[in-house]
Amino acid sequence: MAAALVPSLLPRPWYVQGALVGLALAFGYGVGSAIALGWHRLRRSTTGKRSRATVFVVLAAPVGLVIWMLVIHFRWQSDIRVLMDMERGVWPYLALATFAGLALGPLLVLIGRGVGWISGRFRRLLVRGMPGWLAVLWMTVVALIGIVVFYDLVVASWAIPTLEAAHRRSDRSFDPGVDPPESSLRSGSAQSLIHWDRMGRQGRVFVTEAPFPADLEAFSGGPVIDPIRIYVGLQVAETAESRAQLALAEMERTGAFEREVIVLVAPTGSGWIDPYAIEPLEYMYAGDTAAVAVQYSYLASWLVMIQNQDIATDASGALYRVVSRRIQEEPESSRPKLLLYGESLGSFGWERTFAGLDDVVDGSDGALWVGPPRANPLWRHLMSGRDPGSPIWRPVYEGGKTVRFGPDVESLLAPGARWTQPRIVYLQHASDPITWLGFDVFFNKPEWLDPPRGPDVSAHTPYVPVVTYLQMVIDLILGTNAPVGHGHKFGPAQAEAWSLILPPAGWTREDTEALVAVAGS
Repeated sequence: MAAALVPSLLPRPWYVQGALVGLALAFGYGVGSAIALGWHRLRRSTTGKRSRATVFVVLAAPVGLVIWMLVIHFRWQSDIRVLMDMERGVWPYLALATFAGLALGPLLVLIGRGVGWISGRFRRLLVRGMPGWLAVLWMTVVALIGIVVFYDLVVASWAIPTLEAAHRRSDRSFDPGVDPPESSLRSGSAQSLIHWDRMGRQGRVFVTEAPFPADLEAFSGGPVIDPIRIYVGLQVAETAESRAQLALAEMERTGAFEREVIVLVAPTGSGWIDPYAIEPLEYMYAGDTAAVAVQYSYLASWLVMIQNQDIATDASGALYRVVSRRIQEEPESSRPKLLLYGESLGSFGWERTFAGLDDVVDGSDGALWVGPPRANPLWRHLMSGRDPGSPIWRPVYEGGKTVRFGPDVESLLAPGARWTQPRIVYLQHASDPITWLGFDVFFNKPEWLDPPRGPDVSAHTPYVPVVTYLQMVIDLILGTNAPVGHGHKFGPAQAEAWSLILPPAGWTREDTEALVAVAGS
């Protein structure tokens, strides 16, 4: 139970902490039962007796440790909440979590004892008359076969398809008040090649969230045009290539190649696009933009990474190839600027589309990649080659000449070298488990725990082999529940990043502050 109370990157809801406590209690009971059985057998072979003092120490030490950990846990959770601009007090949380854990733990123990009784009966039936070593071998083989069968019949054949079907139904649902756009410059309109009913829920939201020309005019104070937004959902075409070709046809229809800026968007696994992702560019360029997104999955990003991560690369690669070739057909003096945007798994898809950093620079006019997962190949290469002395949560690569990392504008401007064009930005938080979780954390202390730690990582967070990894898995699932500016929530920082990547002529810091106040809100 003490291990379940160890802090990690993010504050936990009481029900999550309660579940961890319950699981830890059940696991601890199992370990204790095994130790007690071993002690009982050892006593049979010795003449020694347990003293009352020994029994007292054996029983009192764990109880005292748990009580002490509960008190310390309260302070740890309070510190993490303060670092993330949340209310400090967590007494109700602590009480509810403790109650939930004490209720769940015994229930899990009862379930475990029932499973143990059934397996014991099965073992006696299976291995009757066998030598001991052969019985152990048979039980091991049966257990391994059971695990394989369970994965095949339950996880692969039922759980994942059931999740995908549920997400597909959600994607096909219609949000109240989200109606087909009247502007012909949006996918799903009456003039569009993409039917409104087949765009998908996330696509329908994306094309209707574009700012109105009146809002753009109020911000810029000058003439504006209606921005273009294109979204190709999974339902409209079977393959990544056919969806990319449909996106290209929609771009031709709307006149996207006549705009000053084209931004290609790789959504998250579910197809969601952050409201702060594209709106800042539309305000910055007075609507003279075209945003193009292609969906590749219905599932959450972490499920796509487990099931088939190649679909993100296929979608990004297909879209980039057709659009970049088409841009090359435009006169060099009037070609639109090509920007790339990807959040979470979307950034993973973009990275695998290119051979390396130089390829990104040669093939685009800038990129914003938000909350990169640990699996990103280019990100890992840049981390391993960062300048000496720069922490992993805010690294500096080659003095910040081309690519920069950080959670905000101050971090992005910190490196002293001149920032050349094109510019690449990784927005990342020190408290984002999606960026820092990897299998190596299982038995190796991660670099984000080295001093100096990130501004929202508690000084009390320890490294405990296995436990830290499992805690980060929980954090990963909860990453999007963190306050904006922490975990996997980036919000207005994306507007600040765009203002640095490709600012219009005459853009000022005051313009950026005004942009942050209006874009995406």
